[in-house]
Amino acid sequence: MTSNVQEFDFTKQGVTVEDTFSQLDGEGYFDGIKEGYHDPATEYAFRVLSGKQMAGQKIKLAMFRHLNDLVRAGNDDFPYCYNLDAVRSILNFSKLCPDVETGNPRPLLEWQQAVLCLINGWRSKATKEKRFTYVYLSVGRTNGKTYLVNILLTYSYLIENQGKKNLDFAYVGTNDKISKKGMRYLSSTLDYLGQNLPPFKKLIDSQQIQSSADLIQSFTTKSQILRLTAGSGKFDSLHATTAILDEYGDGQYSDGVISRMTSGNVHQLNKQLIVTSSAYENPRVPMHQDYLRLSEVVKKDNSREADDSLFLCWEQDSLEETEQPDTWVKSNPLLDLPSMHDRLMLGLKSEKDKQESAGRIAWFQNRNLNQWLQASKNHYLEVADVQNAIISDFSIDNRDCYVGFDLSHVSDDTSFSFVFPYIKNGRKMYHIYQHSFVPLARSNNNLLTKEKTDGIQYGEAAKKGYATIADNPQGLINEDSVGRWFLDFVHDHNLNVKAFIYDPYQAGPMTDWLNQNMDDVPFITLRQGSLSLNQPTVFLRNQFIAGNITMLDDEILQAACTNAVTVTNAYGIKIDKEAMSKKIDALDATIDAMSEAAFYFSNPNHGQKEDKNNPFDGMTENDVNNYFNTEFSF
Repeated sequence: MTSNVQEFDFTKQGVTVEDTFSQLDGEGYFDGIKEGYHDPATEYAFRVLSGKQMAGQKIKLAMFRHLNDLVRAGNDDFPYCYNLDAVRSILNFSKLCPDVETGNPRPLLEWQQAVLCLINGWRSKATKEKRFTYVYLSVGRTNGKTYLVNILLTYSYLIENQGKKNLDFAYVGTNDKISKKGMRYLSSTLDYLGQNLPPFKKLIDSQQIQSSADLIQSFTTKSQILRLTAGSGKFDSLHATTAILDEYGDGQYSDGVISRMTSGNVHQLNKQLIVTSSAYENPRVPMHQDYLRLSEVVKKDNSREADDSLFLCWEQDSLEETEQPDTWVKSNPLLDLPSMHDRLMLGLKSEKDKQESAGRIAWFQNRNLNQWLQASKNHYLEVADVQNAIISDFSIDNRDCYVGFDLSHVSDDTSFSFVFPYIKNGRKMYHIYQHSFVPLARSNNNLLTKEKTDGIQYGEAAKKGYATIADNPQGLINEDSVGRWFLDFVHDHNLNVKAFIYDPYQAGPMTDWLNQNMDDVPFITLRQGSLSLNQPTVFLRNQFIAGNITMLDDEILQAACTNAVTVTNAYGIKIDKEAMSKKIDALDATIDAMSEAAFYFSNPNHGQKEDKNNPFDGMTENDVNNYFNTEFSF
């Protein structure tokens, strides 16, 4: 059996999922799917894509991929199938599970049923195991995701565990409070099933399943559900069949939790890791990195990248929708439940008004509208503006550039930032490239400790050329090495450095030495107060907002941009950080460089060294020639 599959790349300009679906549907492309599949996930997909069900772009893309994968499943070379028996099984089980609040089963909405169907229904044709080993499930707060993951984990333990022994399952929370709450819900579900449904009572009794605050275990099969926290450090020895990571957007998960979990279950059969959370205020967390990665994956229907990952994210499409409550169902799908709509909408409006009056509207946009952005009211840059600046490649060779320099103290990074002005399609643009020198003196000379403290993968950054890690026994930055690196970098790329800008407070032997070795480059001091920094700080932010900044996928520079907050006084603004561990050194250096780069297109000789004995100082060669040709008359 073969199917004529059409494939699409929704990253291309002018190619939209709505128009593509409408055209295909009008041509009868999905007629076979409509006839063969009537499950909730497929019905929901058609409703979303036809416009009958309001949903955001991420869900539209996920639903299109589901429908087109159903078409692909008809081809022998596509390794997955949609197993309707597995779909019916999870749906039938869900009807028996009690709601975590009422203690009684309640009908699930179509979107909730769709989640269960997609997670459990897609299977490997060869092994019948679950297709999606990684599931990203995100909705706004108080939309019932706990109920869904409770069903999924209980189903995996009771139903799919039949005939097997010594399996591990896990419920992971950020802290004891959250993980104990999740474990309490699981225990309540088992109690309800055992007390109200004779077949389950027989099953639970025969397997001698018992619950405690930390563990659900069978004394006959030896299979268990463990309660863990993000910082428990018990993941290396865990071989989980099904694991739930709750509130995954919290920074507590930054310590490589997923890597340690997945490395332990590479040979596990039918494994599945489900992460769930609403968006958080700090974008420097693993969940946001997954969000960015999978947001791109789901746009490329023509690619098989991450085909074992399921990305389900109910979110608003723009910040403008904060003022449009009729669109909030995009991030709060529980609004579709008539009995909940008025109460939930009233609560959402009340929360918006409260946070807005307190100057914290970003908190509401984070948690309730499920949008990744910083919640600090004085954050310098929006996450979206930073992410939109990232490009895949840029050649810096033989270009004009401005260099900003930020010399570190003991625990801060030492950073060079290179700003390259350029023209793209008639637009004045600025490309930023940074290189940081990372000290380990305050981290016991341990790179992993430094990475954990700062929330930055310096080792990976070093491999990509964005960082140099201190390698001496003291863990300190060697200034001679810093200076030599800079001169070599400028020489190797044949850079035309228009100006070198730095903090005079940090002037020292190294900057003097660089100045002596680059006599043709203006070395300009820039005091680090609001009076001096206001102009370049505002200019750089405006260029980010306007889309005139580009940068490579450099975690150090991204972290600096998203960590920075603004400090305001009578003289203007400058950037600062909310905590010592929030590194902004690369951005400090960038703002220094931008203090001169901002004049590149209007006054390219701005900041040049003055030579009072040279009447032509600051003039270009053409200016000098014109002077001699036109300034004298005889």
